[in-house]
Amino acid sequence: MTPKLFLAACLALSMSPARADPRPAPPTPPIPEARAVDYPGVIDLKVDVSDTTRKVFRVTETLPVTPGPLVLSLPKWIPGEHSPSAQIVLMSGFTITTDTGQRLEWRRDPVEMTAFHVDVPDGVRALTVRLEQPTAQPGGPVRIAVTPNLVLLKWTAVALYPAGHAVGRIRVRPTLTIPEGWRLATALDGAETTGATTRFAVTSFESLMDSPVYAGRYKAEFDLDPGSPRPVRLSVFADAPKDLKATPAQIDTHRRLVQQADKLFGGARNFDHYDFLLSLNPTAGYLGAEHQRSSENGYNSGGYFTAWDTAFNGRDILAHEYVHAWNGKHRRPADLWTPDYTTPMRDSLLWVYEGLTEYYGDTLATRSGLFSPDQMRQRLALIAANAQATPGRCWRALRDTTNAYIINSVGGTGSTSWLRALDYYEEGQLVWLDVDTLIRARTEGAKSLDDFARAFLGVDDGDMTVSTYQFEDVVAALNAVTPYDWASFLNARLDAHDHAPMDGLTRSGWTVAFETRPSAYIRATERDAKSSLLTFSLGGEIGWDGAVKEVLWDGPLFQAGVIAGTHIVKVGGKPYAPETLKAAITAAARPGAPPIVLTVKADDKARIVRIAYHGGLKYPRLKRLTDQPDRLTQILSPR
Repeated sequence: MTPKLFLAACLALSMSPARADPRPAPPTPPIPEARAVDYPGVIDLKVDVSDTTRKVFRVTETLPVTPGPLVLSLPKWIPGEHSPSAQIVLMSGFTITTDTGQRLEWRRDPVEMTAFHVDVPDGVRALTVRLEQPTAQPGGPVRIAVTPNLVLLKWTAVALYPAGHAVGRIRVRPTLTIPEGWRLATALDGAETTGATTRFAVTSFESLMDSPVYAGRYKAEFDLDPGSPRPVRLSVFADAPKDLKATPAQIDTHRRLVQQADKLFGGARNFDHYDFLLSLNPTAGYLGAEHQRSSENGYNSGGYFTAWDTAFNGRDILAHEYVHAWNGKHRRPADLWTPDYTTPMRDSLLWVYEGLTEYYGDTLATRSGLFSPDQMRQRLALIAANAQATPGRCWRALRDTTNAYIINSVGGTGSTSWLRALDYYEEGQLVWLDVDTLIRARTEGAKSLDDFARAFLGVDDGDMTVSTYQFEDVVAALNAVTPYDWASFLNARLDAHDHAPMDGLTRSGWTVAFETRPSAYIRATERDAKSSLLTFSLGGEIGWDGAVKEVLWDGPLFQAGVIAGTHIVKVGGKPYAPETLKAAITAAARPGAPPIVLTVKADDKARIVRIAYHGGLKYPRLKRLTDQPDRLTQILSPR
């Protein structure tokens, strides 16, 4: 290239336009921020859940409006769910028409997928929204809500609210149609029923969302607080009338739950009436959800009453949800309260919201007789043993597990011991046992965590509004019971990486030991899960069909290359069966025994693995420590 051409090329390059950086799309119009301003008028909401054959909820909602832009939102961040849980996946048939019959086009917000923008024309005073909500099918994204004998309605799945107003300042009149001949239960007031349709009194949108409905073919109702001006009822729905036949002693046990809660919280009640809603249905399964004046409870079979002595696993759920009326509904972590259902919630204090509630749910279940003391000790042994068998603590502290439900609301990782999950429930319970026993030890039995619960939660009798708290409030309330460096105490346990919080169990006078036979509680757990709980021996949970459901990280199965999702086909040449595998584990514990030989199948390939485990079957139980006072028995004894 000649000097002249070179210079020309350089000039051409210098004159090339500069390369522009990419630019993002302009921001979308914001969702109006919720303000503490009354929404004008009353929303009329009609929901028909009578089509139990097609399992479709049909909704008509009429809203008073003024001309201009409007955003309608489906609840997304719902109190008690701890993660975004809008039932938007199956919502369909969504149309909006004016009071003059004109159909309006809606536009889904491109960022907030549960929000819908619509322009209200001049002269329009009301909009009518229609939609269908097919309920989830097995394996679908939303909990099954309909069976041939039962409907569980969450209003959060079927009602939209106008953005820009706090949900407590929006009024709504709900109407519900159920199948002919069925009966319903709910905390909603002012029910007027004609045929299969019930109209309720006007209430706030917030209260409506907090008042689910159970409806069913077979229902029994029990008064748990006879003569009280603030009644407490137990409404039970089952697949057959025989499953509703409770004995007087069983109902007395539930009445004692109410009595023991009153004693714990000093008689303060933050509700004007309370409804335990309980389904006994294998399709709906185990479930629990807290509300201010009611709770959703589910047992996975009809044997709640009829198999009382053996089917006790999960019976604590009513006590847990009842405690939430005080801890979670009235008293609530500040970062879990929001003025609407679009503003994100934060879960930093779930170890109080759920951990303390789990502690007192189990405690009240035992004090009332829903659990016997021995059944509770069996349950606590499994909780403590699971906490000890959590290698994931080395990298993930208990504090961070409060984010677990936001990260993964579907669960089922197969490696829970390493990834960790909702540990703020049961490991949080161990932290509160630690707090309780330390208070008892420092005050020589004069005070206990009950004093904290009464002062911190048993307040504002009759007040059904929300009272928020923060970490500093928890610490201050503990210091009011007995002075101590509670902030450092709690932070050390929330941020620990070395070991599970077992000091409270030791101070309670008990420790975890292992034996070769499962407790009645573990047997009940295995029946419910249709699995063999071999976590503390082979290092996994094995389905009765041979499917490996969970594997203990770095346990014997894991070291042999067996992970969740693998199927055990044979045990030492014999077809897999739960008892065959247990027999092989027992045989391998004999002196000089060879490894356990399994034929497993994964990724459509079969292979043989040899597991060098010789420790025999191991199931946790609690063993009494004679050098410590039996504080656990004191804690669990009725007041």
